[in-house]
Amino acid sequence: MRNRKIYLAMKNNDFEALRLIIEGYETLTATLREDGIVEITDFGFNETADYMDIRELAMQEFYLDFVAFVVPNCPDFDGELFLPLLRQLNPGIYQISDLIVEMVFTNHIEIKNYLKKYYYSLFGPETIETVLGFVKANQNACQAAKQLYMHRNTINYRLDHFIMVSEINVRSFKGGMAMVLLFR
Repeated sequence: MRNRKIYLAMKNNDFEALRLIIEGYETLTATLREDGIVEITDFGFNETADYMDIRELAMQEFYLDFVAFVVPNCPDFDGELFLPLLRQLNPGIYQISDLIVEMVFTNHIEIKNYLKKYYYSLFGPETIETVLGFVKANQNACQAAKQLYMHRNTINYRLDHFIMVSEINVRSFKGGMAMVLLFR
């Protein structure tokens, strides 16, 4: 298991208050980078981690709000590419599917091209076409199987693999929309 990275852009730059909150979590460490972004490393990352609790605590105790990007735990994913985008977003916790939508609507062509190339190299064109075919078939595996001329189990296997590795749930509206916007 690899460590999880989370990048934060704080609205009022009160790193000491945030550090006090982070110290309450055994598996988290926070570092203030030179560019003013806070880099949090979660050494005990698991699938049930809820970073919204940290944000709620920061807002309640210190009136501190921030934008956070939870970097996908994908091999060789360049999360730092998204850092300039963080300062443009409304406060909240953003997963990769959230940032894909924001990035497409704010016309960040360089990031979009990076992600398309990254996902094609990570999964191959067959899996990407399967994901897009599934979404275009109203997220119905049976319809997608007919339209893509493949067995439904193959589609489900590819979707499950894509979701597990990319952390984009294309079986949900948000994840499906993110992939269609990215690859259109």
